[in-house]
Amino acid sequence: MQFSMQSRASKSRRAAAVLAWVGGVAVLIAGAAAPVRAAPDAVSAAPASEASLVARGEYLARAADCQSCHSAKGGKPFAGGEALVTPFGKINGPNITPDPQTGIGDWTEADFDQALRRGLRKDGAFLYPAMPYPSYTEISDADLHALWTYVHSLPAVNHAVPKPDFNFPFNLRPAIAVWQELYFKPGRFEPRTDKTAEWNRGDYLVNAFGHCSECHTPTNLLQAPKAHRALEGNQIEGWYASNISNDPLSSISSWSVERLATFLKTGTEGNNTNAFGTMQQVVHESLSHLDDADLHDMALYLKDQSDSVKPQTAKRVVIPEDRLVAGRAVYTEHCQSCHLANGKGIHGIAPALAGNSGITGNDPSNVIMAMLEGFNPEGLWRGMASFATVLNDQQIADVTNYIRTAWGNQGAPNATTWSIDNYRRVAEIPPNGERPAVICPTLPADEMRPALAVNRSLLSRAARNDAAMQTVVRDYRQARPDASTAELIEALSTAYCRRVASQTGSDPRTEAAIAGFSEQVAQVLARAPDSRGSH
Repeated sequence: MQFSMQSRASKSRRAAAVLAWVGGVAVLIAGAAAPVRAAPDAVSAAPASEASLVARGEYLARAADCQSCHSAKGGKPFAGGEALVTPFGKINGPNITPDPQTGIGDWTEADFDQALRRGLRKDGAFLYPAMPYPSYTEISDADLHALWTYVHSLPAVNHAVPKPDFNFPFNLRPAIAVWQELYFKPGRFEPRTDKTAEWNRGDYLVNAFGHCSECHTPTNLLQAPKAHRALEGNQIEGWYASNISNDPLSSISSWSVERLATFLKTGTEGNNTNAFGTMQQVVHESLSHLDDADLHDMALYLKDQSDSVKPQTAKRVVIPEDRLVAGRAVYTEHCQSCHLANGKGIHGIAPALAGNSGITGNDPSNVIMAMLEGFNPEGLWRGMASFATVLNDQQIADVTNYIRTAWGNQGAPNATTWSIDNYRRVAEIPPNGERPAVICPTLPADEMRPALAVNRSLLSRAARNDAAMQTVVRDYRQARPDASTAELIEALSTAYCRRVASQTGSDPRTEAAIAGFSEQVAQVLARAPDSRGSH
């Protein structure tokens, strides 16, 4: 069995490409043009000429991979049209060429600033967070000016982009005001005085331009990041953007700075690591163009996010011996011919599974999705067929748990038949095509217990009745008085998700109902006088 972390991206592309590769590390990076060794604020000094300013802006736009969301396949660059399909509906990347009718030709630099760093359109309407302004808000004035100068220099293309097609209540932009109030904090990047210029530059590139957290930080059902768990990994349409935090369980915990920088530059490193799918495009069009010093600084920061996250300890799960025996039998029959009995793989055919950090993280998603979807030959590795119709849910759970614990691997054997059924909903299983994506999060028992205790009929009424929602929120607050706003939203929404999903299954409208429920919880909390912080 070949393993990779393919991605179709959160919010379909998460407003940028997800980096995916065998071995599990995924980082979306953007950088500044000049190979300058100084703190970000010093690096951002404005170039001396208009030509160099345009060149700098072009590099920043290329590094941030702006074109992927603002250019339709086969269309003109930056003329918009690339569709982003989200649980809330569909939005097309807008035309950002200087065309005055269909683009941003009538914008000022202040309008551009307002959109990128404040999440507001020219007319003051709230932008959907498919555009990662929560990260871009940290971009320096000089870098923003360079981006504006470049975008304003592009050839004008007259191309009208369809308006967003969102489900109620997300078709009402004022609803985003609640989201911003809860989760968006505008402000520029501030370097740390106790860190080197290189570390601060890496921080700036990873978290401002790179917006890596858009894919790698866990989110709640309103797609808001859990900042207290920055870069700890996130499920993206069934796949798992790996843990790249300071956590000892991180996928990059055993990597050196040089090894990580090499991967970012080339998309390949060692027997377990090779760029696949979207990652190949990002390496080719974006990361490979970055200065080596910038890549080093980003790797340096990712390897030393001190005080950024709280280290976790592995949660050991005991699984019956007969299930591990069953998993070994499945592996022997279906996987061993390529990955070998010792899990070392065959170079040029199938990567090693033994010691592969991509399969031993907290979440088993990548192993499961690889077996359900399979994939075509890519780069160094041979393709792998889907096992979705060959193996049942119990067999996939068994072999997943075996692979995550065999040959000294320290992954938790936490795949279950229930979770496999959920993954089948989102997997693109050949030849059946794309499957609906109703998949409910798994939360700690102490968070879920009060939410699941809510009367079923009351929970259903709360989705349509403000008074009932206030009762539900009040009862949860009483059961967990120390719960943060984000924890309350996610717990109640997850309880609602489980009940709705179990009743209606795969209908895409189910996702909209769940998202609408989350929005209503958020609105009730926003009006509550005792509303707590989101983290």
